[in-house]
Amino acid sequence: MIDQVEQTKQMVREAMIEEGITSKTLIRLGKMAEDVLQDKSLYPKFSQAIIDSDLAEEEDVSKSIDYQLVGVVATLGEMARQMIASGEIEG
Repeated sequence: MIDQVEQTKQMVREAMIEEGITSKTLIRLGKMAEDVLQDKSLYPKFSQAIIDSDLAEEEDVSKSIDYQLVGVVATLGEMARQMIASGEIEG
């Protein structure tokens, strides 16, 4: 379990460094992903936000709900929140 947490933290750091995404953007996208799980009609808005933030290319994002993508982004957003709270990254 600890290895998974560290891997997720590394994914957060990589998204911030390699993709130039802020922790606030990760948290916002994570919240959008959580919202998609509650209301599937929000997926098009979520997928466009993923593309706009340069986390994925348009051709890489499925038109139908990609639950793996939604789950990963929700996890990254939550991990970013936790890392801010613990002082590991800046908010």
